[in-house]
Amino acid sequence: MERLSTISSHLSTNKLSAKNAPKSPNDVVICGAVRTPLTKAKRGGLKDTTPEILVKTVLEGLIQRTGVKPADIQDIVMGNVSQPGAGVFPARMAELLAGLPDTVPCASINRLCSSGLEACATIASKIKAGFIDIGIGGGVEQMTMFDMQSSMNPETISEAVFEHPQARNTLLSMGQTSEVAQSPHFVSF
Repeated sequence: MERLSTISSHLSTNKLSAKNAPKSPNDVVICGAVRTPLTKAKRGGLKDTTPEILVKTVLEGLIQRTGVKPADIQDIVMGNVSQPGAGVFPARMAELLAGLPDTVPCASINRLCSSGLEACATIASKIKAGFIDIGIGGGVEQMTMFDMQSSMNPETISEAVFEHPQARNTLLSMGQTSEVAQSPHFVSF
């Protein structure tokens, strides 16, 4: 509940809305947004759908909604957590499966939280700096196939990590971080 109050305060204290904000030639404009449905890990409707198919579907929907020509896209940055190859392989595969030309570069950001937002910020920064005119930023997670715990081997981690509460908490899986990490009674494995 505290999280909702915090988010609500961010929205209600904003003095400028999109309607009355001053316009500038340097503005970065989001022309479309597409997402897959959220489902439960390990038992939801998308549990067997690979990240590249999830991203392919979103890219196809984005291109269809915006009417942007795939050849006009100058960069794609896709965020993820704990995917093989730092997530760049599924992102590139999805891009090609969605019909984008192989001349469109693709990068991946592997970050533990907000990787998709970081990817969008990276694209917005490139546009603002004048490096590109059109880009796609997004994120993908497939926690059934690539959860954080499966990629960690506790035997290869220093004992110092287990003795330090904050360092130990980095071993929490993404599905538990917001709920469990805030608990003062959290105990790691």
